Amino acid sequence: MADAASVGSDAGSIRHESTCFDAPVLIATVILMLVGGSMVSNSQAAEPELIRLTTDGHLKQRPCWSPDGQQVVFDRNVGDTIFLFLLDAKTGKEERLTSQTFPEYDAVFSPDGKELLLSFDKLSPNQGDIDVSRIALADRMLVPQATTQKALSHEESPCWSPDGKRFAFTSTRHGNQELYVADIKGGEWLRLTEDPAIDAHPAWSPDGRTIAFSTDRWGDLEIALIEPDGSNLRRLTESRGLDDYPAWSPDGRHVAFTSNRDGNLEIYVQSLDGPALNVTRNPSIDNFPAWTPNGRIGFVSNRDDGFDLYTVEWRAARSK
Repeated sequence: MADAASVGSDAGSIRHESTCFDAPVLIATVILMLVGGSMVSNSQAAEPELIRLTTDGHLKQRPCWSPDGQQVVFDRNVGDTIFLFLLDAKTGKEERLTSQTFPEYDAVFSPDGKELLLSFDKLSPNQGDIDVSRIALADRMLVPQATTQKALSHEESPCWSPDGKRFAFTSTRHGNQELYVADIKGGEWLRLTEDPAIDAHPAWSPDGRTIAFSTDRWGDLEIALIEPDGSNLRRLTESRGLDDYPAWSPDGRHVAFTSNRDGNLEIYVQSLDGPALNVTRNPSIDNFPAWTPNGRIGFVSNRDDGFDLYTVEWRAARSK
C-alpha cells in the first residue's frame, strides 16, 4: 500500500495510506510536520509580489486553474472531511462543487474546461475505497472513471492528457502505489511503473510526451519523468530534501514543485536541463504549486495565519 500522509485540521496530525481514513492522503504533508516554520537558507532575498486569492484561512490543498483562468478548484477542509470548492477568480465567490457527503479531492480541469477528474472516497471511512470520477460542470453528476471491482484499492491523483482522450493516475490495485494511464472512454489500464517505491502525483506535459511524478525509488522523494507508454524513466531532481507535487508550466519548459531542500517547504521551478529556483523564499509553509494560464504560479501558504491561495510571478523571482 502507499505510504503517503494526510494532514488534519491542525496541520500536525499524520495518517498513513495503508490505514483507513476519512480524508485524502497526500504525500507532501509529511513535510509540513518536518519543516514547521524553519527559516530557509536564502530567505534574506527579496520575495516577488504576491496576489492573495482567499482570506478565510481554512486548510486548503491542490488548487487547479481552469483553462480560461476564470475558476479555481481546490480541496478545503470542512470539519473533519475534505471537499472540493470552486472559486470565481473575478468575484472571489466560492461554492462547493458537489453535495456529496464523502471526501472528494485532487480535482483537475479537462483541457476544454467543461469537466473535471477527481478522487472520490465513495465508501465509509473504515472501508476506504477510493475511485477516480469524472464530473461535468453543467450537471455536477459524478461518473466513475477508474475503479477496482471486488477489492479495496485507491485510485487517485488523476491528470488529463492535453488532448483530453486519456488520463494518468495512481492505483494500489496490485498492492503498491503505481502509475497508470487509461482511456477516458474506458478500457484496459496501462501500467507505467512497477517498483516497491511510492509513485505519486502524476502531471502530464502540455505536449503530451512526458509525465512528471514524485517517487522515493532513489531514497528521498524526488521528481521523475516517464513517457506515457512507460518508457524512458529518468530523474529530474536530485536533492537532500523531499520534492513533490510536480506541475508543468503552460509552455512545457519548466516544472514547478514543492521542496524542503533548503530547510523549509517552498515552491521551486526547474527547467528540464537546468537548476531549480526557489520562487517563494518565505519562512512559512508554501505548498501545492499550480500554474495559471497566464504563467503565474498558484500555491497554498500559511504566511498570513491560516492556509490560503496565492499566486506569484515566478519570472520576477528569477531576476532577484
